[in-house]
Amino acid sequence: MIKLCAFADEYSSKLDEQIAVLKKHNIRYIEIRNVDGKNVAELTEREARQSFEKLKKSGIEVWSVGSPLGKTDIQCNFDEYLKTVEHVCKLANIFQTQRVRIFSFFNAYQQSEKVFGYLNRMTEVAQKFGVVLCHENEKDIYGDTAERVLEIYKNVAGIKLVFDPANYIQCNQDVSAALDLLMDKTCYYHVKDVVQGSGEYVPAGFGSGQFNKILGKIDKDVVMTLEPHLAEFDGYNDIDGTEMKHKFVFADKKQAFEFAVTSFKKYLVTNGYVEKDGSYQKDERVVKFGIIGLGNMGSAHIENFFKPFNISCAKVTAIADLKEDKVNRICKKYPDQKFQVYKSGEELIEKADVDVVLVAIPHYGHPAMCIKALKKGLNVICEKPAGVYTKQVKEMMEVAKQSKGLFTMMFNQRTNCVYRKTRELIMDGKIGTIKRINWIITDWYRAQCYYDSGDWRATWAGEGGGVLCNQSPHQLDLLQWVTGLMPNKVHAFCHFGKWHNIEVEDDVTAYLEYPNGATGVFITSTGDAPGTNRFEVLGTKGKIVIEKNVLTLTLNDVDERVFNTEYKGGFGSPKTTTIQVQTDGQNPQHIGICRNFANAVLGKEQLFVDGQEGLKGVQLMNAMLLSTWLNKAVDLPFDDDLYFAELQKRIDGSTVKKQVVEQVFDTTNSFNKNN
Repeated sequence: MIKLCAFADEYSSKLDEQIAVLKKHNIRYIEIRNVDGKNVAELTEREARQSFEKLKKSGIEVWSVGSPLGKTDIQCNFDEYLKTVEHVCKLANIFQTQRVRIFSFFNAYQQSEKVFGYLNRMTEVAQKFGVVLCHENEKDIYGDTAERVLEIYKNVAGIKLVFDPANYIQCNQDVSAALDLLMDKTCYYHVKDVVQGSGEYVPAGFGSGQFNKILGKIDKDVVMTLEPHLAEFDGYNDIDGTEMKHKFVFADKKQAFEFAVTSFKKYLVTNGYVEKDGSYQKDERVVKFGIIGLGNMGSAHIENFFKPFNISCAKVTAIADLKEDKVNRICKKYPDQKFQVYKSGEELIEKADVDVVLVAIPHYGHPAMCIKALKKGLNVICEKPAGVYTKQVKEMMEVAKQSKGLFTMMFNQRTNCVYRKTRELIMDGKIGTIKRINWIITDWYRAQCYYDSGDWRATWAGEGGGVLCNQSPHQLDLLQWVTGLMPNKVHAFCHFGKWHNIEVEDDVTAYLEYPNGATGVFITSTGDAPGTNRFEVLGTKGKIVIEKNVLTLTLNDVDERVFNTEYKGGFGSPKTTTIQVQTDGQNPQHIGICRNFANAVLGKEQLFVDGQEGLKGVQLMNAMLLSTWLNKAVDLPFDDDLYFAELQKRIDGSTVKKQVVEQVFDTTNSFNKNN
C-alpha cells in the first residue's frame, strides 16, 4: 500500500489553504514545512499546537516534520545548534509524529567523522523525545551520494533514510543503483523528478527519476511525499537558493501543485495501483495475454512484457504460430515461462486461458482472426493496419460493436508526445481553422534485398499493397487523428515497382480535399535516400511543423482571415512569433498501448485508442490506390465492392501464387475471394 503525503506549502504558505487542497485530493498526510509563512523550526510551541488542532480537526495527520535541521555549515556552534534540534523534537511531539526530516551539513565532505559525531548527538537528543531522525539526500551536503548516505546509515545509530530520486539525479547519481543500495534502509520517499542533464523539474514519471522501478520494487507499505517543485513557492530560496528550472509552465504555484498531484495519481494507476480509502494498493489482478503470430512484431511484443516494470498488470500466458520453429524459438528464449502453446490462432482463441488476444499476423488475416476472438468475447488488440480492404474491415468493426470484449488498434505512434501535443494544439484552436495539411514521409528506405526476403512480400496476393499498406499505416492514421479531419476527395498517383522489382506501390503522391475547403498532400516512398519526415499543418492563426521529432509552432499576431479583410497597406502579412513547443517527453509506443489496454480491461483507465478508428487509415490507403487504378479523383466514402473488385484483379495476376501464400499464411485467415 502507498499512502500519499505532501509538502502542501508548495500550494500555499497558508495552513488553511494547505488543508483545503489536501482534503480536495483525499491526501491524509502532510510533511509540515511552512506554516503561514513561517518555517516549521521557527514555530513556537503555542503556534504548533494551534496548527496541530487545525490539522486534527480536518482529519490530516502530520507524517513528518520537514525541518531544515542539518542544512547548516559543519563549522556551526554545535552545542548551541542542539537547542534547535531539541526544539524541533518538541514540535514533533506536539504534532504527534515520530519523524523529523534532517540533512547532513554543508562544507563537510572531508569531515566524515565530525558529521557522524554530530548526527549521533542529534539522534541522542531525538531519542529522548521518542523521535526518529530521517536523513534526506541533498546536493552540497555530506549525504549527497548514495555511497555517503550509506556511510551515514552505518555510522549513525538509529537514523532512518528518506529517498529523493531527483536530488540524486542533481548529483549525477544513477537512481537505479542508489535504489538497489538503499531501498531496504529507506523509511519513506519524496516524489520529485528532474530531467537528467538539463536539471528541469517535471512531474513524477516524466523525468529520469525511475519511479516505475521504485514502484516495481516496493514490497511493503510505504509513504510517498509529493514535493514536486513545479513552480517557485514561498520559502523556496530558504530551502534551495539555486535557480529552479522547469520544463512545463503553469499559471501559478497552485495550478502546478494540483497538476503534480493528479499526474502522480494517474501514474500510480497506470503502473498497477488502485485507489482505496485515500491510499493506493497494488492491484494483484493480472491480465492474461495470448499472442497470435510470432514474427518480428509478435516477438517484440512478448519481449516488452518481460522487461521489468513495463506492463506490471499483465503477462503473456499463451502463444500461437503456424511455424513450429517460431514457437520453439520463443519457448527457448523464455525457458522459465510455461506458455500455453498452440499451432494456430484459432486454436488459441478456442482453448487458451486468456483475457486478451493480440493479433500480429500478416495483414490479410487481421479481420478474420479478430472477428473470431471478438465473437468469443475476448478483448482484442489488432496490429496495424486493420486490414487490407475496407469491406473486410467494416465487417470486423460491426462484430466489435456487438462484442462484450474491448477492441483497440496498435496505433502506437499516437502515444508519441509530439503528435499528442500537436493534436492538443489543433483541438484547442491554437492555429485556427485548418487550411492545408502536408506530410512528406519518405525516410524508410528499403533495398531490393528486403523485398526478395520472402516470395509473399510486396505482392498483391501476399500483402495487398506496398508502402501504403506496410510502412505508412501509422502516418495515414495520424493524418486524420492529429488534425481531426478526414478528406472527402483523394486524387493520388501511385507508382508500382518504380524503384524496386516489385508489383505493388513504392512511391505515392496524393492530393487531398477536405469538407471545410482545406487541401493537403501526402507523399511517401521506400525509394528515397536520404528520406524526409516533415508534417506540416497550416491554419488561419498559424502553422505547426514536426520534423526530426521537434514540434515548431508559428503563430500570426492576427488571424489571417481577419488580416486579409482589414489590412490596407498593400504588400504585407501578419507578424508572426515562432517557438519550439515543449512536450511531456513521453513516448511509450507499443508498451503504452498494451499497458493502457490491460488497465482498461481492469476498469482502471479509459481506452486510449478506439478500435473503430482503424477503418479510417484503410479508407485512405484504399482511396489512394483506387484513384490511381481509375486514373481519377475518388470521393470518400467510395464503393467498397468496386475497390475489392479492382484489388481482386491484381490478386489474380499476382506474381505470387496462391499455394505460396498458403505455405506462408494460415489460409483461413488470409483473403477470401468470396468475402
